Amino acid sequence: MAQVRVEPAGIDLDVAPGQTIFETALAAGVTWPTVCFGQARCTACALKILDGHQNAGPVEPEERDLLQQMASRRRRSAIRDTRIACRMTVLGPVTVDKRGAKRQTDPEANGDRNE
Repeated sequence: MAQVRVEPAGIDLDVAPGQTIFETALAAGVTWPTVCFGQARCTACALKILDGHQNAGPVEPEERDLLQQMASRRRRSAIRDTRIACRMTVLGPVTVDKRGAKRQTDPEANGDRNE
C-alpha cells in the first residue's frame, strides 16, 4: 500500500498496487469530481502532484493523450505536475491537490434521518 494525501481536504488514502487514486477514493467514500466516472474521457478528475513526484506511477498512453488534450485547450505544451486520477497509480507516498475532493457525509451522523 502507498499513502496518498489529498489536499486541501486533508484526506489520506491507502492505494493498493495497481489501483488508481480515483478507484481508491471512491472505495473509501470520498467524493471526487468526475463526469465520466473513471472512463478517462472528461479530465474532471485531474489532480496536481504537490510532493512525491518520484512515486507516481508511469503515464500510460491513454493518460498521456488526455494530458496533451488538456494542454492544447490551455495553449501550453505541458501542464506541469498534472495527472489524471482515474489512471494514476502510485509506488510510494504522494501528496496531491484536488479541489472538490471531500469525504462523503453520513446523514445519520448529522441527525438527518428520515424516520
